[in-house]
Amino acid sequence: MQFLRKVIAFFDTSSDSLEFRRAQYAELSRQVPLMYGIVVINMVMLALTHVDKAPAVLTIWLPAAFVVICVLRAIKMMRARKRIPTDEVIERSLRTVVWLACTLGVAISVWSLLLFGYGDAYARSQNTFFTGITIIAVITCLRPLKQVAPAIFMLVVIPTIVFLGIQEHEVFRAIALNMLLVMGGMMVVMQRSHSDFRQRVEKEIELAAQHRQLQSLNGTICQMANEDALTGLANRRCFFERLEQQITASASGNEPFAVGILDLDGFKPVNDIFGHSVGDRLLQEVASRLSSSLPESALLARLGGDEFALILPAPGSDEELQKTCREALDALVPAFVFEEGSVTVSATCGLSRFPEAGGTAGELYEKADLALYYLKQNDRGAVTIFSDLHAEENRQAAAVAHRLRAVESEDAFHLEYQPIVDRDGRAIGFEALARWDDAVLGRVSPDVFIRAAEQAGTIGKITMPLFRKALQAARAWPDDVKLSFNLSARDVCSPKTMTALLEEIDKAGIDHGRLILEVTESAIMQDFSRATLALQAARAKGVCVALDDFGTGYSSLSYVRRLPIDRIKLDRSFTLDIERERVARDIVATMASLCHSLDLECIVEGVETVTQMQILAAAGVSGYQGYLFSRPMPEEAVGSYLAGQAGRARRPQAV
Repeated sequence: MQFLRKVIAFFDTSSDSLEFRRAQYAELSRQVPLMYGIVVINMVMLALTHVDKAPAVLTIWLPAAFVVICVLRAIKMMRARKRIPTDEVIERSLRTVVWLACTLGVAISVWSLLLFGYGDAYARSQNTFFTGITIIAVITCLRPLKQVAPAIFMLVVIPTIVFLGIQEHEVFRAIALNMLLVMGGMMVVMQRSHSDFRQRVEKEIELAAQHRQLQSLNGTICQMANEDALTGLANRRCFFERLEQQITASASGNEPFAVGILDLDGFKPVNDIFGHSVGDRLLQEVASRLSSSLPESALLARLGGDEFALILPAPGSDEELQKTCREALDALVPAFVFEEGSVTVSATCGLSRFPEAGGTAGELYEKADLALYYLKQNDRGAVTIFSDLHAEENRQAAAVAHRLRAVESEDAFHLEYQPIVDRDGRAIGFEALARWDDAVLGRVSPDVFIRAAEQAGTIGKITMPLFRKALQAARAWPDDVKLSFNLSARDVCSPKTMTALLEEIDKAGIDHGRLILEVTESAIMQDFSRATLALQAARAKGVCVALDDFGTGYSSLSYVRRLPIDRIKLDRSFTLDIERERVARDIVATMASLCHSLDLECIVEGVETVTQMQILAAAGVSGYQGYLFSRPMPEEAVGSYLAGQAGRARRPQAV
């Protein structure tokens, strides 16, 4: 029983791997038809030489049956080459080949031995040659199957050798010995050949697996190289590759498209206040909302940080293009809710069109970036397409930057002072306002040259000389009149600048309590943590801090309550419609009440009429600044203003 199990196990073809069995099947589908062709030819030749000597059953009917079987099997294997068989079909076919080879081998061997007795010496020699050559053809063609050669040796070769060995003529006994030696050697050759075949197939399988692994790795690397890991969007590299492809395709077909750069407003404070984990989830949600709101043909990419980019094929008219992008920005309006809290951000988008804005990726990106930059300075949360206006703005900014590098900060810049008054019109302080009258450019707006200096990293060279001039001027004022001085984003986030400012106050010998450092919301939000630490250090020295232009930036109560401030200055936009609209008056009243609750001074800018002041006073505003009281004045005019301020209280100035 155990021997039988070993025999069955030896003939089992399912123990090999699926890949190896597929290779065996592929090889046999080419070799088996050739094997059957050789067997058929040999059988026909042997049968023809015995037609007149042996019975018809041995020379006609049995050979015909064998030929039919061989031809049918050959045709089936040839057809199998054109199909992709299943693993079950392959397993069944391999098993059939093994058992059929053994069965037909035994049957054909018996048939040839039966013919042996009917032939003369020459016919018997041919019979012996037929047996040997047929055996060699079968085991050679079926070498991918390790079971065939040993089985044929045991079932066919050994009986044939025994049969020849018992013949009377010594030639046949010599043939028997020769066949034993040759076939024994053939067994060794076939086993080695099968081993080589197996190693080759296994090596091919291993190489194929390595190739698949390499392809998968290449796919992963390609994905990593072209996909933003955080959001799953295209990354910067992929964006510029696709942009180059789009330019090539559009240039050949004369088809327009648009490039957009989208930047989030208010993202950095989210990182500073809630942490980078919330910031990352916010970027993922932003990417999801933008992707859902943009056309399917659009490419959305994340360039880095909170900056995204768009490629919009077939954008339509300028109005349609802006509408498409406006809808995408509107998708960001609803608050983003996380476990840590609710977050609100907006976005600004600059666009450029091909081919109007340029014919290269660099030109299109640069023009879209210029349009974005213009909006970030003038109209956050909007969408605009690059135009000559933006080019002119860029040219002017470059000219300003060039002149800033050429002038001496100590002499080029001066200050003007605008009073801040209480309800009685008495000046409680002056805001120092930087002015630049350049010999080449004329008077340059503070917004323009301060922004240019910040970008150039030279704002500190302007701040310090002006601050010293302001301190020198304030020394001549009454002790109850305070000095408000504006700090840029770089100033407030620079420990070096903040330390130098405090040292200048000590040198000037002015009470720290008379100094008010004004910072805008946007300046603080550029680096909330660093700005907060710097302002806390200033307050620890007794210096007051005012949040300037409140209402034009983020205006979030969660930010306000975290800031180390003493005063809030409402932007002039709050006073524009206060005489006509009740909603505007209610907003101001609410803000004044909020300041009172937080123990903060409330100052309103842009007061130009007596009526506005009366409304603001009724709302609870404690301080006022605007043309109603005075335009900005040179340093030498401050003394006379203070001397005659009682007579000028509430008297409007010409606008």
